[in-house]
Amino acid sequence: DAMQALDAPAILKTCQLGYDGKGQVRVNPGDDLDTAFSMLATDDAILEEMIPFKAEASFLIARAADGRTSAFPPSLNSHKNGILATSVAPANLPDAIVAAGQNAVRKLAEALNVTGLLALETFITKDNRLLFNEIAPRPHNSFHWTIEGCASSQFTQLIRAVAGMPLGSTKCYGQWQMDNLLGEDMTRLDALAKTEGLHLHLYGKAEAKTGRKMGHTNRQIKDPA
Repeated sequence: DAMQALDAPAILKTCQLGYDGKGQVRVNPGDDLDTAFSMLATDDAILEEMIPFKAEASFLIARAADGRTSAFPPSLNSHKNGILATSVAPANLPDAIVAAGQNAVRKLAEALNVTGLLALETFITKDNRLLFNEIAPRPHNSFHWTIEGCASSQFTQLIRAVAGMPLGSTKCYGQWQMDNLLGEDMTRLDALAKTEGLHLHLYGKAEAKTGRKMGHTNRQIKDPA
C-alpha cells in the first residue's frame, strides 16, 4: 500500500542506528518489500519517497543541563557511495535556510531534553525547502572541522555540557574543509602528513578496510574576514 501511494522510487530506512549508507535500501514501484526488509534485518523501518535534493547540510547544537544552547555554523556535505566524503563550513547557504536549520535543531534538542550535542542532517531541495533527514545525539562526522576551525570544538562543547561547565564560543576562524580518510586512502598518509596547512587526524584503528573511516583531514580554505 505504501509503495502504491508513493508511486515512485523510495528509500526503506531503519528507524535507528543507520550510518554511512548502511541501514537503507532503495526500492522501486513493484519491488517486493519483504525482500527489502530482509536486507535490513529489521522490521523497524520507514519508507520515504526519494527526494531530488540539490544539497545536504547538517546543523549541530550543544545544550547544557540548564537549557542554555550554543549552535555551530552549518556544514555543507558531499557523499560518495553513501559515506560522507567532504564537509565545508561555514556553509555558503541563504540566511533563511541557516536560520531555519538552527531553529529546528534547537527545538529538537529542547523537546528531547538533550544534555550534550544534537546533530540534524537535512536535504535542501531545488526550491530551497529544508527537509529533515535524521538526527544524531553525539559528535558528528560533518563537524570534525571544528577541532581546528572553531574556538571550541564539538568535543569540547560536549564535555562542557555534560560536566555542567559554561558552553564555549563557537566562533569560526575562516572557512574549513574536512575530508574523510577511508581504508583505501591509507597509502596517501606520508604525502598528507607533509602537506603544509593540512591537519591530519587518525583514529588508531588496527585494520584498514575499504570504505572504513580511518581518520580525516582539516584545512582552512578561506581566511577569517
